[in-house]
Amino acid sequence: MQVHIQYMAALRDRFGSGETRLDLPDTIANSEDLIAWLTARHADAAALEAPEIRLIRNDRIVTRPSAIADGDRLAFCPPFTGG
Repeated sequence: MQVHIQYMAALRDRFGSGETRLDLPDTIANSEDLIAWLTARHADAAALEAPEIRLIRNDRIVTRPSAIADGDRLAFCPPFTGG
C-alpha cells in the first residue's frame, strides 16, 4: 500500500520535510497503526500521537483511528493559533 503524507506547520519542521510518499506494509490498517510504524522509524513521529493533532484523509478531517487505504492522501495538522 502506498500513501502520500503531508506534515503541516510545526510538524513539517520536526520531520524536516513537508511531505513524503511511503510504501507501507500490509499490517497497517488504520491511522494508529501508521503512527506506531512511523514512530518506530523516526522518534519525532511520537508527536503525531497527541490527541490535538488532526488527521486529514483525502481532504476531509477524520476521527482517529481512521482506516487508511492504498493511494490515500493523509495530512497531520497541529492546532493553529492566530493573532
